[in-house]
Amino acid sequence: MKKRGHGVGLWNGSGGKPEENENTEDAAIREVQEEFGVKVLNLDKRGEIDFVLEKENEIAKMYAYLVTEWENEPIETEEMKPKWFNISEVPYNEMWESDREWLPKILTGKKFKAKYTYSREGGKLKAREIHMVENL
Repeated sequence: MKKRGHGVGLWNGSGGKPEENENTEDAAIREVQEEFGVKVLNLDKRGEIDFVLEKENEIAKMYAYLVTEWENEPIETEEMKPKWFNISEVPYNEMWESDREWLPKILTGKKFKAKYTYSREGGKLKAREIHMVENL
């Protein structure tokens, strides 16, 4: 559960921007450690998403990774309050609308590229494109 910032009050994964001279995989590993206290041992890149944010007049690139091996159990931090869910009980209705579409795909082993456009008025999802791919 996101406790502050963009997406507060929604279930969401860990995330953030790479630091200087840091690739996206290393950034993902660092962010998970900072936000959940979990040490990532293995992760698999499953998705690439372009978010077109009309209100902010920007395009944000996101990479989705599935962590397949780790040490430690998640802990609550200032940023997040983690909780485990059975795959059949993931609370999609309490997530970003776009996450409801792509998260089930990566949980079943698929890889994808997507583009989601959020409107200027109220930040509602107004357009989507999602394509399954073999490799990223």
